[in-house]
Amino acid sequence: MSVRSRLLAEDLDWFSPRHPRVREIPPQIRDWLSETGSLTARLEAVVGNVQVQVLYQGSGRAFPSEVQWLRSAQDRCLWVREVILAGRHGPLVAARTVAPGETLRGEGVGFERLGDRPLGALLFSHPAVERGDSQWVRLAPSAWRMSSVEAPRWGRRTLYYVDGSPLLVGEFFLPSLFHIARHDESSLG
Repeated sequence: MSVRSRLLAEDLDWFSPRHPRVREIPPQIRDWLSETGSLTARLEAVVGNVQVQVLYQGSGRAFPSEVQWLRSAQDRCLWVREVILAGRHGPLVAARTVAPGETLRGEGVGFERLGDRPLGALLFSHPAVERGDSQWVRLAPSAWRMSSVEAPRWGRRTLYYVDGSPLLVGEFFLPSLFHIARHDESSLG
């Protein structure tokens, strides 16, 4: 368990969506960052069928900022899931979910059994899930670990509560998403 992430090389400098630097974010990107509905459903509306490639799912270590947001003990083993969401033209979003074990018991038992199904399908249909706060980030190229996928520049993370227990979902928007979304929007006239 020495590697914290297959996606990220380091912890990130997250900021509030109310921070002044939000004004520097291009409107198209800000629109995706501020999406409050299912990201999977929005991706499907743009590209059609979305495939989930699971990079890792199991016990893992969290970054210090994740531990802080989850209000968990630093040395505790957590459940980690990292995936790539792809459309017919390739990868669009990378996602990292982190949760303590108690989140996956009781009402949260289905999250651990997702396999290659999108998290959003369960998250937004589950009656015991409540949405908490979000944070945004601009990634430095050095923060990205996967050389096979073009590094994202923007991401967000949202804290959800499953029957009161925390689940932290980070989503990183790959450059290809904005090229496809821009083309899709211009074709609508």
